[in-house]
Amino acid sequence: MATVKAVHNEAYQDHYLVENKNGVKLALSPFGARALDLIVPVDGKEVDLMVGPKDLAGYRENPYFNATIGPIAGRVAGASFELAGETYHTEDSQSGNTLHGGLTGYDKQNFDATPFQEEGKAGVEFTFTDPDGAHGFPGNVKVKATYSLTDNNEFQFKFEAETDKPTIFNPTNHGYYNLTGTPENTIDEHTLKIRASKVGETNDDVTTTGKLLEVAETKFDFLAGRKIGTTLLDDPFVFDDNQGTVLTLTSPDGKIAMELTTTEAAVVIYTTRDAEAGLDFKNGIMSQHAAIAIEPQAIPGTEAYPQFGSILLEPGKPFLAESSFTLKF
Repeated sequence: MATVKAVHNEAYQDHYLVENKNGVKLALSPFGARALDLIVPVDGKEVDLMVGPKDLAGYRENPYFNATIGPIAGRVAGASFELAGETYHTEDSQSGNTLHGGLTGYDKQNFDATPFQEEGKAGVEFTFTDPDGAHGFPGNVKVKATYSLTDNNEFQFKFEAETDKPTIFNPTNHGYYNLTGTPENTIDEHTLKIRASKVGETNDDVTTTGKLLEVAETKFDFLAGRKIGTTLLDDPFVFDDNQGTVLTLTSPDGKIAMELTTTEAAVVIYTTRDAEAGLDFKNGIMSQHAAIAIEPQAIPGTEAYPQFGSILLEPGKPFLAESSFTLKF
């Protein structure tokens, strides 16, 4: 059955290793409540599907990689939002907007960690209290991020939260993947399928406009599944519904696939580019188009566009979001 143990080494310092009965391994760190490695056994070799730095120091320099992102994933346009007639000013962490929660978002926090094992499943519960006013957001928010691995080869993450004041909340996991096991290979030959016939329109600064566009006959059309090619993405895909598998990523040789199920309405897909090219990471030097980030969440900008739904978190109404990647190999 799946097991979890505390581990210490020079690279990742104190962290946890989860392993299931099939030899799948998931390494987890309290820093940013993040995954470090996601390893599957294929053809007698261990293939690490997760792209990231070599050590904890590297994660401090590149904190978004594989981390829990919050309190708001993506961008709060203009670094401000309105709630109940009051305007809140949040931290400008990218070109006048608040990116991924601000200057000290969840990706830079040290979470408390509680490992657990149950029938067919093991993992770690990470907890952290974000104080009222942090990053400019109201409310003392108690956050729990639970990462687990099942004996059915499911890599799961679940986010829960409670607040003592009305606030906004839209977390995600910012996992980066290359199913060849090394970012020296591009993701061009990976096949991506997304059950989303609409994508959120974005401005030049990647904030959303409030409009949804049809993906048909555009670079965003992955409905039938196709190779990613040289397509660059930093866009929110809105699922037609979130019943069953909503996204599948398949390796170039077809031997490995990841199938996403989620309670969330959308997924932001980001493909790495110039900003990441050349980084000396754990499994090789990052190529020009080395990894795909898959970030299930509410549609970015929902705080400004009620037509997208609501990301309001209120006292007495706990937040829950769950996502799972079934690993096929």
